[in-house]
Amino acid sequence: MSDKINIIFVCLGNICRSPLADGLMHHIVQEKGLYDYFNIDSAGTYAGHAGERADSRMRQTANSHGVELLSRARQFTTEDFDIFNHIVVMDDSNYQNVIRLAKSDEEKEMVFKLRSYDNNKSNSDVDDPYYGGIEGFENCYQVVLESVNNLLENLINNYNLPQLNK
Repeated sequence: MSDKINIIFVCLGNICRSPLADGLMHHIVQEKGLYDYFNIDSAGTYAGHAGERADSRMRQTANSHGVELLSRARQFTTEDFDIFNHIVVMDDSNYQNVIRLAKSDEEKEMVFKLRSYDNNKSNSDVDDPYYGGIEGFENCYQVVLESVNNLLENLINNYNLPQLNK
């Protein structure tokens, strides 16, 4: 691992929720002047969309809020445990799939659900908007934005990062 905060967001296909979380985290750390402190990525537990950009509806929703989603889908692998020290999953199914790949209790402890950082500490799932209408993508955006902001504040405090641009 590098001296950066290495964080990866994981959902099923890596085309909706995890690229959104990835893009939001990139956007927010850039705004706060903290980009050099982070290595941010996303992946899916399913490889069927490998190489694809985020779903066009998710990109459209993010763009409407001034956030660009640039990532390309890839599958989460056991090597990701060696690279990332924070593995953030979107739902219980993703959690179970990632935990199955862990080789130690230490690796399992790196995995947590994004919504453990929502304002209610609900630890609920981030609903997958893929099969719904555009309103599901907007709802997903709001849930992920809240949780990513709270997660970032926690990381800033835990790693004693400077508060450059609030």
